[in-house]
Amino acid sequence: MAFFRGGRRARWDAKGYIFGLPEARKQLERGAWPIGQNDDKSIVWQDHQRNEYDDHHYARSEDRFAFGDYLIYGVSRLSMPIGFLSYLLLCWAIPNYIWQGDSAWIKQSAHISLGLAIIGFYYCFLSRYNRFVIFDRRNRLVHISHYFGRRFHSVSWEDFDYLVLDHHVSSFGMTHSADILTAPPPWSLEHKGLPLSFPFISIVIETSKESHTTNRTPRYKIEEKVEFIIDFMTRDRSHPQIFNVTREMDKMLTRSAKDDFRRFRRRTLRSYALADPEKLPDKPNWKKDELGNWEKLHQGTIARAGLLGLWGITHTLPPHLRGTRADPAHRNDTDAPRPGMRWYSHENGGTGELADQPDEVIEAVLAEGMGALERFPEAAQRARKAREEAVMHHNRNGSWVISPDA
Repeated sequence: MAFFRGGRRARWDAKGYIFGLPEARKQLERGAWPIGQNDDKSIVWQDHQRNEYDDHHYARSEDRFAFGDYLIYGVSRLSMPIGFLSYLLLCWAIPNYIWQGDSAWIKQSAHISLGLAIIGFYYCFLSRYNRFVIFDRRNRLVHISHYFGRRFHSVSWEDFDYLVLDHHVSSFGMTHSADILTAPPPWSLEHKGLPLSFPFISIVIETSKESHTTNRTPRYKIEEKVEFIIDFMTRDRSHPQIFNVTREMDKMLTRSAKDDFRRFRRRTLRSYALADPEKLPDKPNWKKDELGNWEKLHQGTIARAGLLGLWGITHTLPPHLRGTRADPAHRNDTDAPRPGMRWYSHENGGTGELADQPDEVIEAVLAEGMGALERFPEAAQRARKAREEAVMHHNRNGSWVISPDA
C-alpha cells in the first residue's frame, strides 16, 4: 500500500498559476516527501501540525455519501470536455441562425449543432455520477470503477494506492486547491510513480478549495477529508466520529424523505443513484505480489446500474436499515423504529431504541439491522422500554418533530 502527499502549496508571495503535479514529481525524485503507508496520518500532516476534532466533526460535512459500511465518492465521466464542446457548438449555431444568408448547409449545420449542444448540456447538468471510488469497510476493500463500462476494480485496503496533490488556483497565491486521487490497477504508485493527469489514468476522489484566513493562517481542509477515509476504514463502526456520520444520514432519511428509502435515493442522493454497493464482491480481483506488482485474479464485478448516468437507478437497502420503516417489509409497521429517531433519547426528539446501547449492540445493528437486537435480550428490552417512554413523552407534550406515523 502506498500514499504520497506533495505538490505546491499556496504562499502569499506566489505568482501565477502553478500546478502541483510537476512539483510533486520533483519532490518524489528528490525523496523530499517520500511514499508512505496508506493509513499513516503523519504523511497527511507532514508539513504542519495536525488538528484535533470533536466527536461531531465528520458529521458536519455533507460532500460525500456515507451509508452503512460504504463511503462513496463519485464523478460524472467526461462532463467537462462534453460541456466545453457543447459550448463551442452553441457558439457556432447561434450566429448561423442570425446570419445564415442563402446557404442551406449552414442552416442545417446550425440545427445539428444546436441539437448536439442541448444533448451535451443535458448530460453535463443532469447526469448522475457514473464513475465511483467506494470504500468498503465491511470487507476492507476499495472498489474503483472502470473508465468505460459498469465493472469495478476491487483491491484490498492494504494494497490501495492514493495521493494528494496541492496546486495554486489564484494568481495572487492566496488560495490553493488540493485533490485526492488514485489510479486503478495495473498502475502502481510504488513502481510507476505519480499517474498522468488524464481521466483514463487517474480518478479524482475529492477536491478541496482552500484559502488563507484574514491573519494569513492557511485553512487546511483536505487533510481532514483524508483522515476521514482512514478512520472510516480502520476504526470501529461505533467509534463516535464515524458513528455520528451514520446517525446524521439516518436523520436526513427520516426528515427529508419520511423514511422512504427510494425517495431518498431519487432526491437527496440522486447523484449516487447508480451505485449499488451491495452487489460488490467481498474479495479483491487484483492483488500485489511480493515485489509490489499488480496481479489480476479475475474479471471485475458489475455493480452499477444504468447507462451513461442519464437513466437507471438502484434501491438496494443497506443492512443497517433492515427492520426499520425504511425497509419495504416494515413500511407500514407501526412498531418498527424510524431510522433517524432510534438513535436519540426522547429528550433529544427521538425514540431511543438504540440510544446509549453498548458498542457490541450498535456494531451488530449497523452490520445486520434491527433484527440483531434479538441476540441481546437486555438490549431488546431496553429498546422497547425506551420507545414506550418516548411515545408517552412526545404524545403528552406534543413535541414530535415529525409525527411517528407520518
